[in-house]
Amino acid sequence: MQIVFQDPFASLNPRKTIRQILMEPLIIHGIGKKSERENMIEEIIEKVGLNRSHLSLYPHEFSGGQRQRIGIARALILRPKLMILDEPVSALDVSVQAQILNLLKDLQKEYHLTYLFISHDLSVVRHISDRVIVMYLGKVVEIAEKHSLYKEPNHPYSKILLSSVPIPNPRITRNRILVEGDLPSPTDPPTGCVFHPRCPMRIDKCSQIQPQLKEIKANHFSACLLNNKD
Repeated sequence: MQIVFQDPFASLNPRKTIRQILMEPLIIHGIGKKSERENMIEEIIEKVGLNRSHLSLYPHEFSGGQRQRIGIARALILRPKLMILDEPVSALDVSVQAQILNLLKDLQKEYHLTYLFISHDLSVVRHISDRVIVMYLGKVVEIAEKHSLYKEPNHPYSKILLSSVPIPNPRITRNRILVEGDLPSPTDPPTGCVFHPRCPMRIDKCSQIQPQLKEIKANHFSACLLNNKD
């Protein structure tokens, strides 16, 4: 398992060249001889869209998108089966975001990778993910295949999130579901359903009973008391 961090500048050692940054995990894990490591580094830097001349440079000499490519190369060089991507494009310009997302999809296909992709941007999640978990205040409220969730969300919080996604057409307006109140403290969450103080669909028992994930249809789970028929 390897991880790609949100801030590509803070996650790279400013005192090391890109060659040293990519060499370090190979040395730590005792992979290959020196010549073999050099070949691995040159191969992986080209896989992420950079070239060998970049290996002698330092992180501050690159753009944000290039630095994130280096972060991806560092994670990928150990050939992991699972990569955790923690908001990997949120610090980048929109045009660069698309480039990095397309790169990730290409690498996933080539290396047969599994991604755990963490993001607040639902349009990015829709582009990159196959299965989506929606969380609120540290609790899982809905799990579904991508197409099922975006077509027919079940949990009130999921519906609110999807109603807030901008439509890239000024002539089309979306009926937004407005949510009231402030986000509760994670250290002192509400009793019952953690979303009930802000939920427009809450009923009395929502403040008393903590809902459990329930399969509402094939491979679609939701933690909402409105799913209970009793």
